[in-house]
This record gives sequence, C-alpha cells and structure tokens, in this order.
Amino acid sequence: MKYMEIMYTNVENYACLENLQDKGMLGVSMAVNLDYTGREACEKGHRFGPFVRYCYLVHVVLSGRGEYRVMGKTYEVEAGSAFVIFPGVESVYQASKEDPWTYCWVGMHGYNVEEFFSELNITPNDPIIELTDTKVLESCVDEMLEMSQINHANELIRLGQTMRFMGFLEKYRKKTSAVSTERRYSSRVYVEYAIDFIRNNYRSDVKIGDVANHIGINRSYLSRNFKKEIGMSPQEYLINYRLERAAELLTEGEEAIGTVSARVGYSDQMTFSKAFKKKYGITPWKYRSERKKPLIRENDKNMDLTRVRL
Repeated sequence: MKYMEIMYTNVENYACLENLQDKGMLGVSMAVNLDYTGREACEKGHRFGPFVRYCYLVHVVLSGRGEYRVMGKTYEVEAGSAFVIFPGVESVYQASKEDPWTYCWVGMHGYNVEEFFSELNITPNDPIIELTDTKVLESCVDEMLEMSQINHANELIRLGQTMRFMGFLEKYRKKTSAVSTERRYSSRVYVEYAIDFIRNNYRSDVKIGDVANHIGINRSYLSRNFKKEIGMSPQEYLINYRLERAAELLTEGEEAIGTVSARVGYSDQMTFSKAFKKKYGITPWKYRSERKKPLIRENDKNMDLTRVRL
C-alpha cells in the first residue's frame, strides 16, 4: 500500500486528522487501527456521497439533525445518535436544511473491529446507535485531534483514545428490549474475577451482591458460574475461604479468637465459632490446641481454598 502524507486540518467549523492508516510502529496487525478522526459543524444541506469507504466509520451527532441513506433505506438521525458506515457499502448522508448537524467521527479498521460491531448487532441494515451520552465520545475525538504531531507518544495516545471511544460507544448505547447489548465472557473468567475480589476483600463485610456488582453481572448468573466451575456457590466459597484463613492464623499465631474472627470478616465471634466447628468438626480453641496434629476433613467443602487456582 502506498503511504500518503498524514494530514491535519483545523479551520473554522472543521477539524480533521487523516491518512493515519498503516503508519508508525503499531502497524496493520493491530486489533484496532485509527484511520482518521475529526469534527464538523455542517452547513445547511451539506451532503457527502454516494461513496464507498474502506474502513468502519462512526459519526456521532452532537447537535442538529440530518439523513443517512444506506442499503435502500433512509434514516433520520439527530443529536444523541450515531450512525455507522461499513466498509464496502455505498452510503450518503446529508445535513438538514433547517437544523444542520454538528458531528464528530472516527474511522478505524483492524481484526477486532468487525467483531465489535457484530456483537453489538450493528449492521448495514441496522446502523443507527441511540446514545445516552455523547460528550465523552466527543472528548475522545478532541483528544485525538490535539495529538496531531506525528510521533510515537501521540500515536499511542490516539490509539488509546480510539479504544476509549469504542468502549464508551458500547457503554452509553441505549439498551432496548429487542436487542441485548450485554456481552458474556466465559464462566471461568467471571469466576476468576470473583475469586480475586473475594480474596482481596474477605476481611470486610463483603456481600455476594458486592462481588457481582464489581464484575458487572447479576448475582444469580454469578452463582451459576461458580457451581459450574468449582462446584459451590459464591457464598460457600467466601465462608470456606475465610475459615481457611482463620485456620492459618490459629496455627501461626497466638491472637485471641475474637481477633482472628474479626481479621477474617466475622463481626460476631459466636457466629465464627459455629461456622468453624461446622467446617472442621472442632472449635477454634480445640483446633489451636491440636494444631500440630493432622486434621482429617470430612467432605469436599473442606478443600484448601487458599490454593484454588482456575
């Protein structure tokens, strides 16, 4: 591919940084590459196309309105929305003659870009995105435009802002009953994140709802993943992990039972003692006195969770 000179334009009502594709150290093998970005306050009736793009192009309408025509359909697009132009698909768009739009745009390509739009069910036949917030997307574009000098640091910053733009595009997309915008990862990934959170927070009054909220899924879905991956619920894991840590503290030191109880997340010593005896078959006091003797555990729930790795 022949390289073109990178161009930066900044005049009244129009700014654009273009011809970025395939430049610099990041190269063409990246999951996402920024090709061009810009913003414009269009004149009344301003039209572009028909034209066929070589990359994915997202226009975010910041104010005003206009029309987007693609695949034989015409879409009325106004502030708070975005429209996606797909590579190899002819399209045309035109600002309103009464209330012309101001928009910003990001053009991108890369081996993960197609998957990104596909998983959000954004296609040439359904190219409009309704948004709850456009300011943050606008700020991403403005940051990229400010990084107009061609050096490696700015290239990395522009790439980072491109990824932020994509993330916020998904985050602030309005959810509809017809199309779910929630992506699912593997159950193993959710459980690994949950285990990390539990191990970092088990000393506090953490609830399973807190774990689910931290990950971004509901509690019942988290519980199903736990059952699938390690054969117990998140609550069972939390309790068993706390008690495993308590057993270590009882073995390693001479702290009062109440202190050990508090250090592993139990505010009530009696509750702790009952849970400990249920798991190990003896009280914390008895466990400490016999800590040099091997402990025979009765069931699978007595596995050493401090060593569980998925």
